[in-house]
Amino acid sequence: MPIRIGVIGTGIMGTDHVATITTAVSGAEVCCIADIDARRAEVIASRVPGAKALSSAESLIESPDVDSVIIASSDATHAKYVTACIAARKPVLCEKPLAPTVPECEEILRLEEAAGTRMVQVGFMRRFDPGYAELPKESPLEK
Repeated sequence: MPIRIGVIGTGIMGTDHVATITTAVSGAEVCCIADIDARRAEVIASRVPGAKALSSAESLIESPDVDSVIIASSDATHAKYVTACIAARKPVLCEKPLAPTVPECEEILRLEEAAGTRMVQVGFMRRFDPGYAELPKESPLEK
């Protein structure tokens, strides 16, 4: 049985996650999509066989059809949705930032620790980081 993933946010990152899971990830499927723009959620969900648009991020997190969650909504919503995922005991990939403030990040870490298992991962692509971009692209082992 595939892992059923709910995606919150249908901007560039959320839509990209939906496409990647749908076309390139075996053992997983996008089952639910939510966005503040309900029409956009419906459009993206219509492109994925079996996926449905839900009326809110909260309903997606609470849905028994969702095993895990990807959060790609606006930064200000991240802490609230990650906290809800932890409470629902659903693993979550949250796009950066984890939360807008250090105290919110610390609270998320405390809640995850109290849950007794790792449940949160932050999506952070380094390819645009200047220091990373300066690194040699060829492995020393390939020389």
